[in-house]
Amino acid sequence: MRTNRLSTVYLALAALSFTVAACAPQQGGSQTDGSGGSSGNQGSGGSSASGGTKGSGGNTGTGGVSGSGGKVGSGGSSGDTGSGGSAASGGATGSGGTAAGGAASTGGATGRAGMSGTATGGSHSGGATATGSGGTIGGAGRSGSGGATTAGSGGAASGGATGSGGVRGSGGTTGSGGSTNSSVMHPPPITNGQSGWASRYWDCCKPACGWKGNVSRGNPMMSCDKSDNSLGGNYDAVNACQGGGTAYMCWSGIPWSADDTLAYAFAAASGSNYSCGRCYQLQFTGTNNTSGDKKGTPALSGKTMIVQVINNGGVQATQFDLLIPGGGVGALNACATQWGMSDLGSQYGGFLTACNGDKNCTMQKCQTVFGDKPDLMEGCMWFLGWFGGSNNPDFTYQKVACPQALTAKSGLSDPG
Repeated sequence: MRTNRLSTVYLALAALSFTVAACAPQQGGSQTDGSGGSSGNQGSGGSSASGGTKGSGGNTGTGGVSGSGGKVGSGGSSGDTGSGGSAASGGATGSGGTAAGGAASTGGATGRAGMSGTATGGSHSGGATATGSGGTIGGAGRSGSGGATTAGSGGAASGGATGSGGVRGSGGTTGSGGSTNSSVMHPPPITNGQSGWASRYWDCCKPACGWKGNVSRGNPMMSCDKSDNSLGGNYDAVNACQGGGTAYMCWSGIPWSADDTLAYAFAAASGSNYSCGRCYQLQFTGTNNTSGDKKGTPALSGKTMIVQVINNGGVQATQFDLLIPGGGVGALNACATQWGMSDLGSQYGGFLTACNGDKNCTMQKCQTVFGDKPDLMEGCMWFLGWFGGSNNPDFTYQKVACPQALTAKSGLSDPG
């Protein structure tokens, strides 16, 4: 009887243990640990217990549809917000059915950012939250603290569509220059001018318009001494190109640009174009007047110069000889005396001609001769820059009223 009672007790305890074991919740489910999905659908695990479809960047999670969690994730697909899966603390099973939270968790389909601004939470601990560590991470929306910017010292804009992170740029496309917006008054385009062409020279001689007898109105152009000091009103000083002369061309006679398409210079002319102080507008065509060199002058195409006549000489009736440092000494040469050197390039055409049109070679010669003469170096840089190192360019020209920028520098009055 005692044996039968004990057997009955053992049988009851065994049945109770089986029942308890069948009712106990699971702790893991079938876990598949993976370090990544496809292009950001990544998680630290597969289907597991404590999470759902989770990833630090994808659609996986640390758990499956199981015991203590439903479909939960701490990440999501590229920033679509919501931090919960379709589960609570009990999942679709457990002790409470869809229990303490509906679609909730600490993860979900989200990231710190995503493509749509910042979301640190939805309706947390019961709704869809956004505290995951995944998603397509930026720091925020589509743009950063600079947005998709195109900014710089000369570019456009300083910001795009802004957020606090995302696709960002601190600078964008920069530019240090571009087309200059100039306040200088441009002359109207020439519609019925004459055809001409430009050569270049710098012979260091006192200009013809530096003599009183050659000027019809006002004062002559001032000259300078060997060290480029102005001789002031000493208009009778002997030309340095004559024996024993002390009067040279002042280095302030270099050309200069007002903006990207307008520049000023002084020139020699002949025939009816020669009148001290008269000004002409030159509108470049992009072609050139050099036999055997027909590559043109594209750097000058569409550009304009206004030149003032300060000298005469052996030039053609429609030719203007522009005063440019390193342009060649021509028929007369006071530069060898003033500068103390003889390597001054070709007699006609100067450095560029001696270098067979090579601009790097021309630059080296400018640096050698004008390294301690900043004004003349500036003129050479203008020739290689704004003028494009152009050789004998063609243009259309016409007489115009002299701008104050030229008369102030030369001291010559416009004879009309």
